[in-house]
Amino acid sequence: MQQQRQRRPIGWTVAFISFLAVISFYVGYLSSSSTPPGNNVDFESDSNGSPLEKLKDCLDYQQRIMKINDEVNSQMADSTTKIRKSDRNRKQNQNTNKDPSFIQAIARISKHELMSAFDNFGVATLESPLTDEALLFYNDADAIPDKLLRSSPSGDEYITRIDNVTEAIQNCGSLNVQFTHTPIGFRPQCHVWIPAHNLPAFHVDRWMRLSDAKTNANKFDHNTPLRHVGSITTPTGVDRFDLPAFEPLISAHWKALLQFFEHADAVMKDITKLLEGNGIKPPTTKQINETYANEAITVMTVNHGQSDLLVNFFCAAKTRGLDLRRVLVFVTDEESKQLVEGFSKDLGVMVYYDERNFATMPKGGDNVKYGDRTFTSMMFAKILCVLYVNMSGYDTLYQDVDVHDGSSQPRYAPYSSNSGFFYTRSNKKVQYLLTSLLYHGDLIRKTRTHQQVLNQLLLEHSSLFGLKVKTLDRHDYNQFPGGYHFNYDHSTMHQIISGELKPYIFHMFFTDGKETKVKFLKQFGEWYVHEECTEKLIGNANNLPASSQCCSATPLISCYYKDKPSAVPCNDSPSHDKNGEPFWKQ
Repeated sequence: MQQQRQRRPIGWTVAFISFLAVISFYVGYLSSSSTPPGNNVDFESDSNGSPLEKLKDCLDYQQRIMKINDEVNSQMADSTTKIRKSDRNRKQNQNTNKDPSFIQAIARISKHELMSAFDNFGVATLESPLTDEALLFYNDADAIPDKLLRSSPSGDEYITRIDNVTEAIQNCGSLNVQFTHTPIGFRPQCHVWIPAHNLPAFHVDRWMRLSDAKTNANKFDHNTPLRHVGSITTPTGVDRFDLPAFEPLISAHWKALLQFFEHADAVMKDITKLLEGNGIKPPTTKQINETYANEAITVMTVNHGQSDLLVNFFCAAKTRGLDLRRVLVFVTDEESKQLVEGFSKDLGVMVYYDERNFATMPKGGDNVKYGDRTFTSMMFAKILCVLYVNMSGYDTLYQDVDVHDGSSQPRYAPYSSNSGFFYTRSNKKVQYLLTSLLYHGDLIRKTRTHQQVLNQLLLEHSSLFGLKVKTLDRHDYNQFPGGYHFNYDHSTMHQIISGELKPYIFHMFFTDGKETKVKFLKQFGEWYVHEECTEKLIGNANNLPASSQCCSATPLISCYYKDKPSAVPCNDSPSHDKNGEPFWKQ
């Protein structure tokens, strides 16, 4: 932004006025000191009259000094006000646009410092190979910081760099935040901000030059005009939010909702009775407003096909001495219900079977893949189990059964949250979020995952209702590593295996299929279930052994792949990935 004229520093003007005020005061003082002797009070001389007269003369003199001070301060205040008005007018005149509410100035600031100052605005660390800067637009002249007002960019540096974020936003009464980037494959992008005198729109409309889908597969074509598309449309013209048709997805979702509404009250009463029967009562309003030291309820959901992963979680928790009495497992079949009941006697874990809503769900197995019918059906169970507990007044910590980060694709941006491990507070904002997620079940059926829908609802509810969202950084290796690090960050995995890093949990996401997850956990040294126990669980859930018979006190390690992390060297095993390098170097 080019300057219309050279700015005059405010500091010099104020200093010059202050200098004149001091000179004026000093001259006045000299004048008063040459006045008749009656004004020079001398209590040691008898020629000045009685003590009362001396005090009166002293008081008159002090009042004269105070009047002079008041006059100087008044002139200084008037001068400062005139300077500020002049600066504001000058800043507005520097803008060639006649609209005083449009962009008045632009500053470059550190993206890292900005994100750190606001707890990353709730998102995980933003990675960008292009720049570590953010642009700050000032729509009002009064918002421009003092440093930007005093500086005068020269040469090509027409956007001033402000290193101190606090200084950059010191005059901002509000701050609107937008995340943007240029994904690989996208053509040159432009951004437009349109000034409006009514309330602004906090959504981004996207326009792209795409050919007609009927003639050329909806690909980019620079010769075509810009046309309106969905916000997460790919460079090839694929809309990641392809809407569901009424048949079969919307109608199937309506039937599921009807079933839910018919039995919701009864289910929530059952859950409240179950929790309070185990001595767990929801916090009172006073506890929430004051200390709120009550723990959350850990919620899990499982079908029979995933039951061995759940058993491994129980055994791993027992080995580490973790208390499972606040864990509530929602099962989707009778076999899983009997399974959890068999372990609840030893570990105190709670179980609930919502037969009304879950009885028709598939039981799954080893061949279940991400996004298939069984996987998508379990997404509906995930929504209900968290919703039930949260609506009953309890905070919830949901975790998948393979927990011992999420995808960074644009359709999950900006939070990229992982819906296999998340914490929710029991309040009206969260409850409305979960209700909205439930109502979007048809879209979940279409996208075959509730993670994509949840991330977009988080963005919407955060902007519209002020919902507080915080995504844990997957690069904070000390806390929550998982399948991403297992597959792509062997340095971190070596630190975990050696004991140098001690994470809170390990979530085996980023892994396709349960069978592969089990192999990875066994090789990693995080499998605690005896083989014969697993066979009995899968084959005959009605004859369950106790946890003391099923769980190993030490990890049961098996080698499968030499190029994947392992608690012991597995160099004699084949590679999992093409051209995979051994995890343990010779």
